[in-house]
Amino acid sequence: MKKRHLVALLACIFITSTLIGCKKDTVSTNSEWKTKGTNEYGWAIPEKTVEINFYAKGKYDPEKSKTRTEPLEKYVLDNFNVKLNKIVYNQDGDERFNLSLASNDYPEVITGLSKGDVEKLKEQGKIKDLTPYIDKYGESIKKELGDLYSRYKDKDGKVYALPFGWGMLPIPDYSAHIRWDWYQEIGAPKFETPEEYYDVLKKIVEKHPTNSKGQKVYALSWDNDNCFISTANASSTGSVPAAAGIWGLKEGYKEDSSHNLTHWVNTQEGLDFTKFYNKAYRDGMLDPDSFSNKFEQWKTKVSDERVVGHIGAWWETWNAGHEVWQKTNKNWTEDQRFVQVSLKSSNAEQSYLSPKDTTAGGYTVITDKAKDPEAIMRFLNFAITPNGTRLFAWGIPNLDNSNWNFKDGKWSFNEKTKQEIINATYDYKAHEPLGSNYLWLDHTGGVISDAPQTNIWIDQCFNDQAKWKKVMNDNLKNTIYDNSAMDQIGFLPDNPVTVIQQQVDDIVRSYWAKAILSKTDAEFDQNYAELKSKVQKAGVDKLEKYMTEQYKNNLNNWGKK
Repeated sequence: MKKRHLVALLACIFITSTLIGCKKDTVSTNSEWKTKGTNEYGWAIPEKTVEINFYAKGKYDPEKSKTRTEPLEKYVLDNFNVKLNKIVYNQDGDERFNLSLASNDYPEVITGLSKGDVEKLKEQGKIKDLTPYIDKYGESIKKELGDLYSRYKDKDGKVYALPFGWGMLPIPDYSAHIRWDWYQEIGAPKFETPEEYYDVLKKIVEKHPTNSKGQKVYALSWDNDNCFISTANASSTGSVPAAAGIWGLKEGYKEDSSHNLTHWVNTQEGLDFTKFYNKAYRDGMLDPDSFSNKFEQWKTKVSDERVVGHIGAWWETWNAGHEVWQKTNKNWTEDQRFVQVSLKSSNAEQSYLSPKDTTAGGYTVITDKAKDPEAIMRFLNFAITPNGTRLFAWGIPNLDNSNWNFKDGKWSFNEKTKQEIINATYDYKAHEPLGSNYLWLDHTGGVISDAPQTNIWIDQCFNDQAKWKKVMNDNLKNTIYDNSAMDQIGFLPDNPVTVIQQQVDDIVRSYWAKAILSKTDAEFDQNYAELKSKVQKAGVDKLEKYMTEQYKNNLNNWGKK
């Protein structure tokens, strides 16, 4: 090719790519949007059915998802003339997401994205700038998000993704647990620190060394599926042992007075909580299968009465303990349960057990495949309203087993299911087909704005009346904190620190277990030193530097410093 032809071709490519790069989304008048009346939710029903296909990132069983979402999808079609089609895959979320981008096979809406996912889509030009659509059709979006709305703008003031699961939900996520009836048997001695808690657990095991089948009982046990905290943006924090908050760490990082962050492996606190578990192991009090238990295996151990204590998500021992016993034991009494309690190391200023991301539980985008983004935005604007939130959070109303009723524009709780929740007889499986919180678009994860005493989790709406929920919330109210500034740190694929973070994560998951399962002091010291050395060689200092810089930026930008 002659040089002048090559220059001309390159100039043509430059002009074309520049024009493409400068392309802006504009909102059409959409003259085809005609309506046929308004439903009781205040939604102007379109004459032409609006179809919204959305891929929910994550690994989900398609058949189970179908059972949980089809009835609500039909309700929305019948009452709104909007056809929602949720698409899921039984495949690793990141793997499937990257495959869909590479093959250009994705629908007009994607939900369940991390901040990094959004940036990737934005860089590839695969998502819409939502700003003009929000300005025209997003009155409720701006109203509900309020002061948070500015957090979703990029440096140019544009919004490319809407959050879901945003807002503060003032209920615990993680806690220490103790077998309550057995605790009462030994006189319910007071405990506050993890060491005191462990001593109490040991006393209970002395009284109940084996279960009715002669199997060994353990002071502490967990399932490997949930021994590490999963955060809203897990890639930003990596593997965080659930116990870390008891020693005053925030999602695995120690924060100093200047907001500098140190990874837990490099802290005295990290060493201390690892020693705590190692002592339990060497005493024969820690279930040796804790790092291999799948949840269902662990659930069997708990329901077989082989576990006295646990540190992890509050719901785990509910699901594996009294929710099993009250159905299988005709002599069950309400004290036969686990109760969730707070622990705080004597050296910690506060116990940080339940981090909350008020900014987002995930993100929803409209992709470049959308033929009618205006219609999609109209519906997203409804979904974020209080009644839209109730519909997608509590499911189909007005049925005998519904969580709520909605008639003549007014809502109320279904008294039957309310009492089931208060009395702890609520059947979660039977309520699944209502669709509660299975169609996440952009509704809140916190309280509902027009009724702040309620929130999106129907079983958490009556905690002041449900005895054991109230006990749990009262015990753990000082362990809940807003950690949005850390959770909203993004890790893009082309960021070298992302590779370091993954390497640190992999090392922690392998070598933390090795340290805990050490049989002598010398072996423990060697194994923890190996864990620390490998993490440092992987570049944890660069991860700490990046986390600190981004954390401080978020605090400063949000006026939280």
